[in-house]
Amino acid sequence: MTSMAAGKGTPYHRGMETQAEIRERWTYLRDLLISQLERFESGAMQIHAAGLDVSPDAIVMLKRHIKEFDELISHSLRRDDA
Repeated sequence: MTSMAAGKGTPYHRGMETQAEIRERWTYLRDLLISQLERFESGAMQIHAAGLDVSPDAIVMLKRHIKEFDELISHSLRRDDA
């Protein structure tokens, strides 16, 4: 059930993390993506599918996901500062 946090004006689901905890998770996941990206870009890690190196596709995907996490974190910070 969705309700409003007392005095916050922000909807939350019972039992879910606070906004700060969610941002902390986003930041942690973003750091994991960056770590994977660095390994792909250095050549230390590669992905092969059907005998083909699909690492360049993985690099593009990781960069997109990092950008999405940056936007989520930024949006959350702006909302909390308002």
